[in-house]
Amino acid sequence: MYDTIKLYQKFEYGKPNIDDAMAQMQSIKEITYDTGNHIIQGTYKGIRVNYNEHTMSVSGSLAKYHYGNNLETLTMSASEVAIRSLSDLIGFDLSNSIVSRVDFSSNMLTDYKPKYYYTFLGHLSRYNRFDNGDTLYYNQQSKNLLFYDKIKEAKKKQMPIPNEYLGKNVLRYELAIKKELAKFCNRTIKVKDLYTRDIYNLFLYKWKGLYTNIDKQKNNIEIMQKHIEKPKHFDSQLLTGLVQKVGYTAIENLIEQMKLTKTFQHKEYYSRLKSKYRKMAKQEIDNADVINEINTKVNDIVLMQEVS
Repeated sequence: MYDTIKLYQKFEYGKPNIDDAMAQMQSIKEITYDTGNHIIQGTYKGIRVNYNEHTMSVSGSLAKYHYGNNLETLTMSASEVAIRSLSDLIGFDLSNSIVSRVDFSSNMLTDYKPKYYYTFLGHLSRYNRFDNGDTLYYNQQSKNLLFYDKIKEAKKKQMPIPNEYLGKNVLRYELAIKKELAKFCNRTIKVKDLYTRDIYNLFLYKWKGLYTNIDKQKNNIEIMQKHIEKPKHFDSQLLTGLVQKVGYTAIENLIEQMKLTKTFQHKEYYSRLKSKYRKMAKQEIDNADVINEINTKVNDIVLMQEVS
């Protein structure tokens, strides 16, 4: 479930040879910043390596590096394989390097388009909620949560889509800790910690816990969408939903008020209306909580990914 990571290594001894570190890199370039800091930068399979006299940083999507895409889930064991491959790539053992950023995420196959679910994800304490139409964000200064359409993003970036996701609705839920990772985990995280049970489960439980803390919303008016094929069906379902929300007693009182003021010429109209709305009030509505689908899928992911 790891995606983007960032790590750095300060050189006190055992500094890798620059030619070895960049041997398999592409798009190699030298950059000099206004501060005078001079780095050599190279990329390979979405991984970027920055190298200077005193430090080296490595960043990018670990899943994309390992699988060629970041739709497939990078398990704890696969993470270790990917890190060892990265170490071989640059000729330096990264296991003791310090991790400064982690994106932890998973995909969910959903019944509806991903953006349909945004309405049902409400307030999260101490986070700023922002929906730009494509992505739902919960932002803090050092971290954020994201919900978005993973297939739409993959197509936009011309990323290969695994067969299991073709033609499917794929909702991505991502926890991105961009700064203060040590504070988030209550300890400094080294690369070798990422593929230990305790740290992997820590990220997994934090990922679930933050989702759980989001206020979940329900439709104010419940309707049976499976019975809607034409606009007139929507009108009928909407009226039924309104009746059930208001309650039959309130409607009956309104009809009695009209009866007292002799609104209708024919007395049978009142009884007909009462009968009509009494039936609507009793009609069984499929009021399953839509967000329950996502709740269940998040729980299932935790059960599958939890390392015992």
